[in-house]
Amino acid sequence: MFSNKKLAVAVSGAVLLMAGQFALADSTTDIVDALVSKGVLTEEEGKLISKGAVSKAKADEKANKSRISVGSFIDNATMYGDLRARYERRDGKGNSSGTTDVDTQESNRTRYKFTLGVKTAQGDWYSDLAFAASSKGTSDNVTFGVAPIAAGTGLDPKTGHEVYVKRAQIGWKATDWLSVEAGRMANPLYSVNAMVFDKDIVFEGLQEKLNYKFGSTEVFGNLAQWVTAGNYSDLNGVSLSNASTLLASQVGAYQPLTDKVSSMKGAVSLYSYSGSSGLTGNFSPFLGTSSNSARKVVSATAGNSAGQNDLQILDIPVEINYMVMDGYGVKLYGEYANNLDGSERAAKACSATSSVCGLGDDHTAWLLGLVAGSAADLKAFESGKVKQGQWNANLWYQDVGAYALDPNSVDSDIFDGRVNMKGTSLKAAYMATDGVALKFTGAWGNRKNNAFSAAGSGGDIALNLKDVTLYQFDIEYKF
Repeated sequence: MFSNKKLAVAVSGAVLLMAGQFALADSTTDIVDALVSKGVLTEEEGKLISKGAVSKAKADEKANKSRISVGSFIDNATMYGDLRARYERRDGKGNSSGTTDVDTQESNRTRYKFTLGVKTAQGDWYSDLAFAASSKGTSDNVTFGVAPIAAGTGLDPKTGHEVYVKRAQIGWKATDWLSVEAGRMANPLYSVNAMVFDKDIVFEGLQEKLNYKFGSTEVFGNLAQWVTAGNYSDLNGVSLSNASTLLASQVGAYQPLTDKVSSMKGAVSLYSYSGSSGLTGNFSPFLGTSSNSARKVVSATAGNSAGQNDLQILDIPVEINYMVMDGYGVKLYGEYANNLDGSERAAKACSATSSVCGLGDDHTAWLLGLVAGSAADLKAFESGKVKQGQWNANLWYQDVGAYALDPNSVDSDIFDGRVNMKGTSLKAAYMATDGVALKFTGAWGNRKNNAFSAAGSGGDIALNLKDVTLYQFDIEYKF
C-alpha cells in the first residue's frame, strides 16, 4: 500500500507537470482515467489530479489572453523607454540691443523627458518605433506647467503635453557586415561628444552601416543621405522651394591594445550640406543696433543664425580607454572639426553687410576630455546597462568657431546651443539602483570672438551671449 501511494504521488506530479507544459486538460483527464482503470490510482486520487489539471489549463488560458500579442511572423519584440525629471538653471550675460554686454537673464526650470518605443525583428528585417513628449529637434525636454489660456486668465489644468514620433525606422541586415535603414532614425555616426550633433537629434532619409573584423581590429563605416528640409515640387514651372540635404560619410576602427585592459577607437567623417542657402538664407552672425531674441543675434534685419550654407565639415573623433583595475577605468578623448568651406561661409556673411568683414573666419572646432568611472564600459551609462553603485565623471574643454559647425545641430544644453563659444563642462552620474541614475551637468562658457555674436538657433536665453552658466540635476529611470 505504501508503495502504491508513493507511485500515486509520483504519477500525480508527472501528470501535473505535463498539464503545466501543454495545458491540455482533456488529454490529462484521459491519462488519469486510464491509470484509474489499471488500478495505479484510486478514483479519489484521479479526481484530484484531473481537477488540478483543469484549473491549471484555465489559468494558462487566462494568462495568454492577457498578454500583448504580435504577428506570428515576428521573431521577437522588445519594449523600451526612459523617464527623466530635471531641475535646470541657466544664467546668461550679454546684450539684448547694441553692443554693450550689460544685460543679464536667468532661467530656472523643472522639466521632464519621456521616450517609449518598441523594437521588432523578423529574420533579416527589423524596426524601431518610438515616441517622445517633445517635437523640438535638439531637445526632448518638456517644461513643467501649461500655457495660459489668455493673458491674465490663469492656467488651463486640462491642457496636456503632446506626444510626437521620435523614430520610425525600418532596417534590413543585408549581410553580416552591412545594414541598410530608412525612415526617421537615430544618428548612427560615432562621436566622442555632442559638439557636432546634439544627442536628441534624429535624421530622416537613408543610412547604411558597415562593420567588419580583421583579426582583433573592428572596422566600421557609416553612410547617410538625410533630408533636412522638404523637397517641394514646382508649381507651373516655378520652383517653390529647394530641397536641403545632408550627406555623411564615416570610416573608423576599434583596436584592443591589451587583453581586456585598453583599447583605441577613432574615425574620420565628412558632412556635406547642399541646397541649404535657398531655404534659410546665408548664415550671418552680425552685430547691429536692435535685438532679435528669436535668433539669439543682435540684428533684426541682417542676422541669420539658422543658415546652413557652405558647410562641408571634416570631423575626427578619437578615444583611448584604459582599465586601471578591475571595474575602474579612464578614457581620454578628443575631437577636431574643420569646416572646409568656412572661408566661403564668412565671405558670404561679409557680402551681406560690411559689419563682419575683416573680423575673422574662424571655422574650426575642437574639444579635449577625460572620463573616469567604475563601470567597465564607460559609455554604458547612456544605455542604462550598468549596476547599482557604479559611477562616472566626464570633464572636457570645448572651443567652437563661429563658422565651424551647423548652429542648428550643436548641443542645445552646453553653452545654450551656440557657436562662437568656448569653455569647460562637467557631467557626473551615479547609479542609485539598477536602471535608475542620478546625474549632474555643469557648463561654464564665454563668447570666443567679441567682434560678432554667439549665434545659435536651439538655445533658450534671448541674449547675444557673452557668458553663460548651466546647472542640471537629473533623476533618470530606464526600462
